[in-house]
Amino acid sequence: MNLVLFAVVVTLVLFFWIAKRQSADPYGEFHLAFNKLPTDKVEAAPRTEWLNMGYWKDTDVFPEACEALALKLVQASGCKPGGQVLDVGHGSGESLILLLTHPSMARPSQLTGITSLAAHHQRSQARVARLDQPVPVFLHAGDAVYRPGSHGHPLDPSSEDQFDTILALDCAYHFRSRTAFLRQAYGKLRPGGCVALADICFTPGALQTRWTRWVTAVLRLMPRENMVSTDEYLAQMRGMGYTVRLEDVTSDVFPGFIRFLGTRGLGWKTFGGLMGVFAGAGARFVVVVGTKE
Repeated sequence: MNLVLFAVVVTLVLFFWIAKRQSADPYGEFHLAFNKLPTDKVEAAPRTEWLNMGYWKDTDVFPEACEALALKLVQASGCKPGGQVLDVGHGSGESLILLLTHPSMARPSQLTGITSLAAHHQRSQARVARLDQPVPVFLHAGDAVYRPGSHGHPLDPSSEDQFDTILALDCAYHFRSRTAFLRQAYGKLRPGGCVALADICFTPGALQTRWTRWVTAVLRLMPRENMVSTDEYLAQMRGMGYTVRLEDVTSDVFPGFIRFLGTRGLGWKTFGGLMGVFAGAGARFVVVVGTKE
């Protein structure tokens, strides 16, 4: 490694460390500040609790962009009225509330959710309980991927639960692993059901470069096994039995999210800069729908 490249690497690592330090939140609630609007009173809690990168095509407001990405995912899934829906990685519950209350949503007959942070699980339970709506909701705390001993896990192959739609909004690239999750999801879908993901993969060939692998490792966005190209992503799902379609929405996600982070102080601005490098290194934000025939 030459001295110039070494300096760049050290600088990026230092900036990333600063960003992580400034944005650290041991309670997993940093996103609440992101949801605050300029018109909100300082002491007031935000009206929404979104936690995704957003779909910025027609807005520059964080909660509006996040809702737009959630709506795009649900609409892509073709969610039908009266279906049984599993929302994986729902954070502190905003996507659950959208499925239960948004006027454009087809109401499920049953809604199940799972999220990995206990604090988010508890917060989601409290928020859903306050809603005046008739749909039964079952929430679980745990990893997205079922492992033996995970009592009550919605993807437990020994349970009789089945789903018409499984949603993973901006989270599946974190799973260990995404392929394990997709295989388990396939086993729990009814015929004609689908899994829909707002996810990150890479342009074909991008992962051949050390630079792309290094930037991804620095950002700590995903384990190595989830780093696949768009072509590999589609091939993996087809190999599991899915009929698949993929839409690349990178241009309506990364630039707007990076601009927003630039307004949130030095730490988040630095992280946004690294996200720009990540996109430039071949990362793609995609909406993927896999149907079980």
